[in-house]
Amino acid sequence: MANRLYQQFQYTAERSPVTLYSTVTIGAAGAVASGGVKGYGISSVAKQATAGQYQVVLQDKFTRALSVQVQVVHSAISAVKSVQVLMTPAQLQSALAAGTAITIQCLDAAGAAVNPESGAQLFLQVVATNSSVDLGKGV
Repeated sequence: MANRLYQQFQYTAERSPVTLYSTVTIGAAGAVASGGVKGYGISSVAKQATAGQYQVVLQDKFTRALSVQVQVVHSAISAVKSVQVLMTPAQLQSALAAGTAITIQCLDAAGAAVNPESGAQLFLQVVATNSSVDLGKGV
């Protein structure tokens, strides 16, 4: 479990949710710009060899993922039409518990891998639980 002081109340049925967020600035060829990762709870974001593929490392370990969301922000219409977590559900849960990387993939309208445009930002949000108590039939 995460060893940090998080704000206590979020008014949710899930016990001990933690919301992590980051803004990732994209440079040339889809690379993460120097100093381009800002936010809380995300240790690093690294571009992989595949176009539009990034590995996201969290600062802490968590019991279970509740949500991973990514939005592309750019002044023009982006070639990126969706962003997918490129892992099985079991791999995602294991990655959070072990504190390893989450892999995300940017896709164009045809479903092909594509880099976000230079100057674009990825708004990344990960919601995880910091509790081992499962209140429902979740993931």
